[in-house]
Amino acid sequence: MNQKRILIIDDEFPMRYLIEHQLKESGFTVSLAKDGPDGLKAALMDKPDLIVLDAMMPNMDGFEVCRQIKSDNDPDIAKIPVIFLTANESREYQKRAYKVGADDYLTKPFQPDELIAHVSAVIRRTEKIHTGLFNVHHGQVVSMFSPKGGVGTTTLAIQLAEAILIHEDRPVALLDLDLPFGGVAPMLNLDTRNSIVDLLNIPHNRLDLSLIQQFSQPHRANMLIIPAPGRLISPETRPLTSSLRPVLDHLIDAGYQVILDLGSTLTRLTSQALRQSDLAFLITSGQPVANRLVDDFLATADQLGLEKRRLMPVVNENHGAISNVELSRIPVARIPHTSEQSRTRLWLKEQGMRKMVSIMC
Repeated sequence: MNQKRILIIDDEFPMRYLIEHQLKESGFTVSLAKDGPDGLKAALMDKPDLIVLDAMMPNMDGFEVCRQIKSDNDPDIAKIPVIFLTANESREYQKRAYKVGADDYLTKPFQPDELIAHVSAVIRRTEKIHTGLFNVHHGQVVSMFSPKGGVGTTTLAIQLAEAILIHEDRPVALLDLDLPFGGVAPMLNLDTRNSIVDLLNIPHNRLDLSLIQQFSQPHRANMLIIPAPGRLISPETRPLTSSLRPVLDHLIDAGYQVILDLGSTLTRLTSQALRQSDLAFLITSGQPVANRLVDDFLATADQLGLEKRRLMPVVNENHGAISNVELSRIPVARIPHTSEQSRTRLWLKEQGMRKMVSIMC
């Protein structure tokens, strides 16, 4: 198998060494550049399969390096994927990175497995696009809901979206319908000025994919997020539930896997979202109270117009490991508690996420 060539551009030697070591351990061929000008020369000469790029460097920052690479007249240079790997977590930096053509954005410190997974996913996706093998699949809608708050529903929604990107190379749209405050924006440090409420207040006959994308924020390559407003909303600005179906249809027709974070409160909007979902993961922590509420919800699903076969319990041990989980239905996946950051626990968590992805895809 032909080894993929990775160029690392970072002004800090210890970081270059660390990234180089992790990539070589995974079978990549690695070259190094100590700053922006040196990195540009290396990219033009070697034409690597992917560039891992720091943002803040002397002489020339990473944004200018990426801009010059993506605007190069040589298509073999311009199509090189770029992953920013930087210590700056600010939303402004992420926006700047994507504006100059970044394919992904990761922050330091990083888990080695996370870096390898994103590098491999971006390379696969780039190859499919440029070889004509990238097919647009019809998407679907998946809801994340729990009758009990505090069981990690939002965290799982974000992790599921990222797992689909990494393991399935499918575009993902994450919509936060846990109104009014939501949890996605605070977790990912997103701007909430253009929210899902603003989008849903647009008459459905004016909606199209381009307009929907204007209300979204990129978080990863091929991942769009439309946050909740993060503030109280007046009765006059409550979302038009009639616009939800057209928004979902435009996204799935474009091939997006749509994840809906519904939180833990049944409203007119979240009830409609559940009915319009292809499947819904019902999240429980595995503790007795949370399990009982999931069972009660399943027992009354018919009254809400929901098909029970589309409702799938998932155990998320966010409060600690649970040996015996008593539910009326066998959970389709189990996400173990990972406060002890051992390889075994992280591996088990990954297997739980992959099980959810396999059910969807």
